[in-house]
Amino acid sequence: MSRFSLEKSKIKRVKPPPRLMIIGDPGIGKTTFASNAENPIIIATESGAMGTAVPTLPTDGVCREWQDVVDSVKVLKKEDHEFKTVAIDTLDNMLSLLEKYVCDRDFGGDYQSSRGREGFNSFGKGNAAVAQELKKFLHEDLDMLQRDKGMQVILLSHTGTAKVSSSLSTDWTAVAASIPKQSLAVVNSWCDQIGHACTDVRVIQRDGEKNKAQAVGSERWLIFEPEPGRLVKSRLGYEMPSKIPLSYTQYAEAMGSDMLRIEITKTISLLDALSDEDEIIEMAMKSVKKELKTNNVKDLTPEVLGQLQLAKIKQLNNWLHTKA
Repeated sequence: MSRFSLEKSKIKRVKPPPRLMIIGDPGIGKTTFASNAENPIIIATESGAMGTAVPTLPTDGVCREWQDVVDSVKVLKKEDHEFKTVAIDTLDNMLSLLEKYVCDRDFGGDYQSSRGREGFNSFGKGNAAVAQELKKFLHEDLDMLQRDKGMQVILLSHTGTAKVSSSLSTDWTAVAASIPKQSLAVVNSWCDQIGHACTDVRVIQRDGEKNKAQAVGSERWLIFEPEPGRLVKSRLGYEMPSKIPLSYTQYAEAMGSDMLRIEITKTISLLDALSDEDEIIEMAMKSVKKELKTNNVKDLTPEVLGQLQLAKIKQLNNWLHTKA
């Protein structure tokens, strides 16, 4: 049958497991999260996984060069096994190995230019070459594990920052994976889900002292809701709640839930809490009038709200939450 057959397009395809990246500070619990995934194996580029009972590749410690990472994926592609999850711990250390490989291959091991010879850091050429190699690795090697072996891929990265450019306002800085911008763009595009592992934090200021961040409680969270301060997401078909406890069990439950139903229930609850706020209710109704063609809040039953797209309902809920 042709690849462009309309009959073939009607066949319901099985959704592959999500490609997930978790960014977070050291010790927040990224490795623990991955170790609790379904039948996991960890490609270790640092020693964080050594304290777990989870199998690792290489078997004698951590990857010391880029070829070790390539060989680890190769054995998972070629050999029969029962692993359902592969985690790379960590992505930023893996990129360091790839940078060394590209520097040796393309620039004779020189990071800086010398005697008329371009180095890795010359005009960003090294990072651009690394991004291309990373793209090939993700789309050919890791995607093969996802597609042919049915494995979920989890990338773990330390917290970094990224400059976000805007033509409509001033630029700003957001939390992101701790990797160069060219590679960050490749990874962010490839992932189905990106979550920020963190605690609730507030900033306090005392007389004569600089501002200090202080944790509020001990609960650790995984945040998926995009906002200016975080480069996170959950792609269509892999939608996640805005915020869940940092636990693979909680993550798996959220993956198996009906996100549209959950968000609709939240909408109705928020509207009930704001039932006496006529101005806010009126503004909320205006935001959905075009799609639902109603001005009456009493018409917003679960069935009616089900006509909205999930993204629209989440946007409405985020706005209502700030008013509740």
